[in-house]
Amino acid sequence: MTKFTVAYIDESESDIRRFQRFSYSYFNVLPILPLPDIKETIKLIIDSNIDAVIADFDLSEQNAQIHFDGTDLVRAVLKKREGFPVFILTSFEDDAINKGDDVNIVYEKKELDEGNNFLDRVKSQIEKYKHQLEVNEARIIELLQENQKRKLDAFEKQELKELDSKIEKALDKESQIPNSLRDEKESNELAELLKAVDQLANNLKNKQ
Repeated sequence: MTKFTVAYIDESESDIRRFQRFSYSYFNVLPILPLPDIKETIKLIIDSNIDAVIADFDLSEQNAQIHFDGTDLVRAVLKKREGFPVFILTSFEDDAINKGDDVNIVYEKKELDEGNNFLDRVKSQIEKYKHQLEVNEARIIELLQENQKRKLDAFEKQELKELDSKIEKALDKESQIPNSLRDEKESNELAELLKAVDQLANNLKNKQ
């Protein structure tokens, strides 16, 4: 069975150890103490090749140098990688829900004392995310192979561009090529787009 790696971000080392004990049979846990600069913390997370992010909500409770919380952190992760599995654990559920963008990613820390439902949810989200990337990648490869046999029609070219965009958003949203440039690029030289998509597929394989 695949054992995914999740980043657990908490300013409390004792809470990190508690989460590691709770989830050791499900996940490899990469513990991350938040840095005063949220950008440095995000870089640490993104560069760690993890499968999901689980963040404590109140990251400043035991560290006055931290001026952001778990909702800020997951929002920044999603700004770079759209759809990436992110979760917030909190003892202050109402505060986290009110400040966050998605009520469905907020869980109370008491879940850690009530069985494996939370871990099952995290694992399910990771599998769903990876499956969708694989489906998109397979369709891109199918279209690339078809392009070797014949000229793609307008619908297929549009589908290829949309799939390319989805994968770029999932891997690095901030460096995504604007759709207007895609259209220009496609009208000028479809082969270049296909070459770029092919490289993206290879990058995706390397990241998984």
